[in-house]
Amino acid sequence: MNDRAQKLAIGCLLHDFGKLLYRYNDGRNHSTSGYDYLKNIDELRDQKEILNCVRYHHGKLLANSNVDDNDLCYITYIADNIASASDRKQREDNGDGSRGYVRNIPFESIFNILNGNKEKKVYKPDVLSSKSEINYPTGENIIFSESFYGKIVDNIKDAIRGINYTKEYINSLLQVMESNLTFIPSSTDKSQYVDISLYDHSKMTAAFGLCIEQYLVENEITNYKEELFKKTKEFYKKKVFGLLSIDLSGIQSFIYNISDEKALKNLRARSFYLEMLMEHCVDELIERCGLCRANVMYTGGGHTYIFVPATSKCKKIIENFKIELNQWFMENFDIGLYAAFGYVECSSEELENKESGGYRDLFRKVNVQQSKQKLARYSAEDILKLNGLKTEEHGRECKVCHRSDKLVDDKCSFCIGLEALSDMIIDNRGDNFFTIIKGEADTKSVPMPFGCKMKAYKADELKNQMNNSEQYIRSYAKNRDYTGYKISKNLWVGDYTAEKTFGDLVAKSDGIKRLGVIRADIDNLGQAFVSGFGENEICITRTAVFSRKLSEFFKLHINKILAKGVYQLYSDKEQKNRNAVIVYSGGDDVFVVGGWDDIIGFAIDLHTSLKKFSQGKLTISAGIGIYPEKYPIAAMAKQTGELEDISKKFRNGEKNAVTLFDDTSTYNWDEFIDCVLGEKLKAIKEFISVDGVHSKAMLYKMLTLIRSKKEENRLNIARFAYLIARLRPNEKNTDENKLQERLNAYNNFAKKMYNWIQSPRDCRQLVTAIYIYVYMNREREVNGNDR
Repeated sequence: MNDRAQKLAIGCLLHDFGKLLYRYNDGRNHSTSGYDYLKNIDELRDQKEILNCVRYHHGKLLANSNVDDNDLCYITYIADNIASASDRKQREDNGDGSRGYVRNIPFESIFNILNGNKEKKVYKPDVLSSKSEINYPTGENIIFSESFYGKIVDNIKDAIRGINYTKEYINSLLQVMESNLTFIPSSTDKSQYVDISLYDHSKMTAAFGLCIEQYLVENEITNYKEELFKKTKEFYKKKVFGLLSIDLSGIQSFIYNISDEKALKNLRARSFYLEMLMEHCVDELIERCGLCRANVMYTGGGHTYIFVPATSKCKKIIENFKIELNQWFMENFDIGLYAAFGYVECSSEELENKESGGYRDLFRKVNVQQSKQKLARYSAEDILKLNGLKTEEHGRECKVCHRSDKLVDDKCSFCIGLEALSDMIIDNRGDNFFTIIKGEADTKSVPMPFGCKMKAYKADELKNQMNNSEQYIRSYAKNRDYTGYKISKNLWVGDYTAEKTFGDLVAKSDGIKRLGVIRADIDNLGQAFVSGFGENEICITRTAVFSRKLSEFFKLHINKILAKGVYQLYSDKEQKNRNAVIVYSGGDDVFVVGGWDDIIGFAIDLHTSLKKFSQGKLTISAGIGIYPEKYPIAAMAKQTGELEDISKKFRNGEKNAVTLFDDTSTYNWDEFIDCVLGEKLKAIKEFISVDGVHSKAMLYKMLTLIRSKKEENRLNIARFAYLIARLRPNEKNTDENKLQERLNAYNNFAKKMYNWIQSPRDCRQLVTAIYIYVYMNREREVNGNDR
């Protein structure tokens, strides 16, 4: 990124700073107030080109200015217009259509208009931080006060004073803005939807601006005033932008195809490695293209969308990048990993969805391209090269990942390096940085594409590396709000870790000593992206916001959900830190292992939290398995994945379900929570707690009768009635009050059982409840065997 592009990016990011002042204590035009405020900050005092972007980003002031015809403010002006046209949509329910700017208007939820929703929920004024609580949409009457805006102004001012205005610090400025402006509305016009944040609007303005600048340079357009200001409508029709999508294949196999020695640590490390690999690839590509993180719409789950200029230079860079990346995958992981690319050019009118369906068609086109690439991954030359690589392999098989390589202590160089990083990867308390440096990987690092390796450093070690090494490229912070020289991004990472081994998780579980495993992902997410918003609302910025909210939930809030477990199988327990570890969480899906009881509790918390977060407009389906600690991890992953698939097929694709243990126990979430746990399990617990005599033996007999019903296609009611009758308390020499209490409990329990056993639906729920109760109350014998 050259000096001019750097100044443009900063100018675009700061262009609406005056809006904060207007809502705080300065009622003047926000272009003027923003300029006057920023010019008095020492680091910006002499930055005329940046300040012009703030001062003249509106047409009226720009028309009366004396700036040069190629001043960057013309690019900021049109980039702001494109972003505004994209994200500021008129409300369909605006009554008389009257306009009016409300300074203290709250920030609205994007889920208000998703999938036909008509709610008007808002967010509380807050910053985005790993330390803050989840900011759920609320129906309360919320006011964004002047004092709140004053704090935000001070936060950004302090951050600006600590940042040098070079390309190395641009991503830090983005980080500051994301933290402070995520819950602040861009527009306060009551006639419009107020669900696009000032952060997202500023970020998209910078992305558009950088693309436009490169388009102008390649087409040798130097009179920006003529091209962008006088011929604005014509420019909106030009295909200036490119939507690039990259999708990484082979993720599941890469993560789970390992041995069971130190399985938990290896799983987490391999999952994190892929996250970092994707982030590194994104940063490498945008640097080659002369862009910054503002151009990255979304990264997660092995997928990314990047906004690029539609220039021949950029297209050539992307093509070479694709070839180089996939060659590296072949050389390092054979056919295990592959990146499919999709690219389509578009105009600002298409991004605005000027013609109905035009915007959605962009995503359809890139998806079609990627699908075709995945069906024909390798050229004849690639296949010959792959065969050649295989004939060169003379090593033994790595005991961790099973690749053939030259081994040290039966491990390949990749697994040795990853093991060296694993403690810092799992550590979610320390100030660890994951650093990309030039050179070949050694025993304390792992290889990365493009001649790089990744190494982990503590904060003090990183400073020495940055100051003394020419090999240093960039660093990533994990769940920490750091800014500074070549710190690319603070990555929100689902890294909740209660224990370091499966054995420790099992030991801390209550009841039966078993691992619980959950795999879950959002239902119909592709449909939500394509058609979740109406033709009037859909646009590039709203898509970016929706993507970011999902990442926020699965990469940041997931840690908070696990740290404060709400639902407890054992009613005498209070909220607590879950006995669990995130293996993977990102994009739209999760894989978590832990004590079996905490996994069931977490599953309910996850469903409940997502429902609240998305206002009931997104649902999730899950599979939950219970396993001995020595069970092969690959088999756990495969089987819980199959259970998740069963949930996805629930009621002919209705989804929104959970499957426990096997294919006979699939329930809608409400049915599982209210009927299985809240009714059947509760009844069993209440009866046995009062009865004090009958317990597991009685339940096992019930299960035997119910199973015989399934096998014989009918239930022997007489045998079941006999079993229930034997539960009736009739002890002599028993306190009358106690006996009456037991009789009342018995009568209530017997009545419910007679009714439930005759209903297939209730009967199935009862079986699941019995299993859960037995697991809750199964103890270990002295010799360590379960009974």
